[in-house]
Amino acid sequence: MQSVLRLYGVEADPELCEKIRIYVSTLLQWNAKISLTTITDPEQILRVHFGESFFAANVSGIANGRVADIGTGAGFPGIPIRMVRQAVQLTLVEAVAKKAAFLAEVLRKINISGVNIIRCRMEDISDAAGIDLITARALGKYNDLLRWSKARLSQTGKIALLLGRAEAEYLSQNAGWVWNEPKIVPETSVRVVLIGSPRQNS
Repeated sequence: MQSVLRLYGVEADPELCEKIRIYVSTLLQWNAKISLTTITDPEQILRVHFGESFFAANVSGIANGRVADIGTGAGFPGIPIRMVRQAVQLTLVEAVAKKAAFLAEVLRKINISGVNIIRCRMEDISDAAGIDLITARALGKYNDLLRWSKARLSQTGKIALLLGRAEAEYLSQNAGWVWNEPKIVPETSVRVVLIGSPRQNS
């Protein structure tokens, strides 16, 4: 596990490795009852879900502040980001009740407290503001997400999207945002992390 995670910029200590093992075990148990992931091989879960999420934490440069993971599903990338950036204040937004229940259970099992789980759709959150990093993985509806995010990011806030290269190229044409060059996820050729911030006065 440690050698795999090193590819994504994480030096995993035994405590982090144990938390990941518990997370994966819980994910697979719940996945037999509700659809959380199509990937069921533990090493692939490690690479695709955890590795990509850890890579996003590094690329985004987030160290503290408020992080909101929109449509988090099984908790990616939000929970892994919190696992390696313990100073962040994490909010997980998930509309499906059973998935929200899974999030609460896995956080309890890996002993991470202080994470806010909001069971609703992004569009139903009206009072969020001052967010330092908004994340989403394979969400779709990206233009809606960008409109929602623009009004809720802090002055220096950013968005980090985990998506395919073609989607990133399309979104990079949105003139209301300043985009960094997409960062290719290690061990893939088509998955990227796209970082952007609202263009001022746009």
